[in-house]
Amino acid sequence: MHKPNALRRVLAAEPQTDLLFEDSALPVLPLPRSAEAVSDPAGWQLGFDHALHHVALPAAHLHPASPLFQGFHAALQTHSLPRQREVAAGTRAWLGLRLQAWQEGLPFEDQLLTPHYLRQLRRSHCPVSRAALQDELNHPQQRVWARLRQDLGYAAGHLVQLGRTAAQALAGRSARQLQATAERLATQGGSEAGLDGAAWARLAALVRLVTPHDAAPSPLPVLPPNRLRLLNPQQALQAWVGRQLALEGWAARGTALHDALPGVAARQAAHGLWAALAPHALRLPQLQGMELLWRLEDVWCDERVQRRWVQLLQLLQGVDLEALLLKLPAPAGCHVEHHAEAGATEGWVELH
Repeated sequence: MHKPNALRRVLAAEPQTDLLFEDSALPVLPLPRSAEAVSDPAGWQLGFDHALHHVALPAAHLHPASPLFQGFHAALQTHSLPRQREVAAGTRAWLGLRLQAWQEGLPFEDQLLTPHYLRQLRRSHCPVSRAALQDELNHPQQRVWARLRQDLGYAAGHLVQLGRTAAQALAGRSARQLQATAERLATQGGSEAGLDGAAWARLAALVRLVTPHDAAPSPLPVLPPNRLRLLNPQQALQAWVGRQLALEGWAARGTALHDALPGVAARQAAHGLWAALAPHALRLPQLQGMELLWRLEDVWCDERVQRRWVQLLQLLQGVDLEALLLKLPAPAGCHVEHHAEAGATEGWVELH
C-alpha cells in the first residue's frame, strides 16, 4: 500500500528539479480525468502539460481544487508519460509563460508560441534599460516576458523579453503615453519608475514598431528584437539601413538603396543620409556584441542623421515602401519574412 503523501512529494519537487516517474501506482483521487470535464480546461491542460514535460507544479497549486493539480494528476494516472530525465530547452519558459497568461486571464496563442519560438526570443540584456537580465526572482532586472501591445493577449510578433523594471513601466501604457513620459524626462531630466528619459524613449519605440499606422517620421532609437513583426514600412526601412552599417560593404548597400529609389531628389536624399551615417559606420568595426548593437541604435540620436532621415521620408511619400524593401538585399545574418497585412497580426486577440 502506498503512502498518501506520495503524490504530494512528486508535485512539490523543486522547480528546477526534473521529475522522475516510477512504475508504482499513485493514490487514486476523485479528480476529473479530461479537460472537457472541468470548468477551466486551459488550467487543466496546463497542469497536464507540466506532468507530460516533467516540470513541477508551482507550490500555490498543490491542492485538489486547482485545475492545474487536476490536470497534473490525470496525466500521472495515464501511465503513458514519456521517460526522460531532462526537460527540453525552452519548455520551462513556455509553461511559465502559459501560466502567466492563465493567471492574468489573458488569451494565449498556442500555435506559434512554442518552446522553439521562445528560445529565439531569449536575450542577454534588456533592450530598454540595457542592463544584463537576471534569473533571480524579484531582481529589478529579472528576465520577464512582456506584451508590447498591452491591448492584446499573448501572441507571436509582439512578445519580448524585458527586465522587470521596464516591464512594470510598460504595464497598461500605449506608445503615445510612453513617448509623452520620454519627452517630459528629456526636458526636465531625472528618471521615473527606475528608467531615465532615453530608456523610456526606447520602450516607446519598441511599442511603436508593433503599432500600425505609426507615420511619425522621426527615427526610432532601437533595433527590432528577433521575431518582432514590424507593422510600418518606414520603420522597417530604418531597420534595414541600421543593420547594414555593421556589415562589410555597407557603402555598396547604400548604393543599392540609392539605385532602387524613384526620382533624382529621393536619390540625392539617400546619398545625404548615407554621408551622415558614414562617420558612425567607420567606428563600428572596433565594437562587438551588445556594445555594437547599442551603437547602431544610438546612431539615430544624431541630429544630422535625424534631419537626413526625415528629409528622405518626406520625398518617399506615396512610394510603396514594402515593394521597395523586397527589392533590397537582406542584411547578412538576418532572415526577413514578409507577411500580408492580415497575416502580420495573426493570432493577435484584442482585449475588451
